[in-house]
Amino acid sequence: MEVPSELARFVPTFDTLLLDVRTASISDLTGSNHPFGWLLTVMQQETASHQAIREALIEASSHIINAEGTGAGLREQLIFYLYLLILHRRPREEGDVLTSLISERSPDISQREEAQAMAQTMAEYLIQQGEARGEARGKKIGEARGEARGITRAKREALQKLLAVRFDPIPESVVQRISSVRSLARLDALFEQALTAETLNDIDWERR
Repeated sequence: MEVPSELARFVPTFDTLLLDVRTASISDLTGSNHPFGWLLTVMQQETASHQAIREALIEASSHIINAEGTGAGLREQLIFYLYLLILHRRPREEGDVLTSLISERSPDISQREEAQAMAQTMAEYLIQQGEARGEARGKKIGEARGEARGITRAKREALQKLLAVRFDPIPESVVQRISSVRSLARLDALFEQALTAETLNDIDWERR
C-alpha cells in the first residue's frame, strides 16, 4: 500500500505461516486443541495402514465431537469431511468399520444419531454410485450388442436381396442358411461369392 509516511503506522502487517501437514508433528497440529487441528492429523494418515488410520480416527473424532465451544455447524462439517476422506481415500471394504468408529465416539445420543445419519448418507451415496456405474456399464454393453445385431441383420438382408435378384426365387433352405450365419466376416465372404457365382451351388455354404 502506498500511503503517506504519517499513516504508515496504521497499516497492518501480516506474515504467512507455512505448515506442511504431511510432516508436521501432532503437537504442532493440535497445540491449540482446535478440532480442525485434529482433522489434520487424520489427513496425515489418509494413505497409511488400516491400523494407523483407525487410531487417528478414534483420537481425532473424539476431540472433534466432544470439543467444548464448538458449534454444531463446524462439528458437522468436520465430521462430514472425515466421512468424505474415508469414502474417497480409503479402500471401500474399510468403509463400514471406519465410519462406525466416528459415531461410536459420541456419548451424546443426538450427536451419535447425527453421525450415524451422515454415515448412512455416505453409504447411500456409495450404493448409488455402484448402481450408476453398473447401469452405465450395462447400457454400454447393451448398446454394443444391439449395434452388432443390427449390423449382422443388415448384412443378412443385403445378401438375401442380392441372391434374390440374381437367382430368383431362392429356396427356403438358403434363407435359413443365411439366417444362421452370425459372423460378419463370413457374411462379407458370402456376399462377395454371390456377386460372381453362376449358380447357388457355386457358393461355399459349408465353409466356416
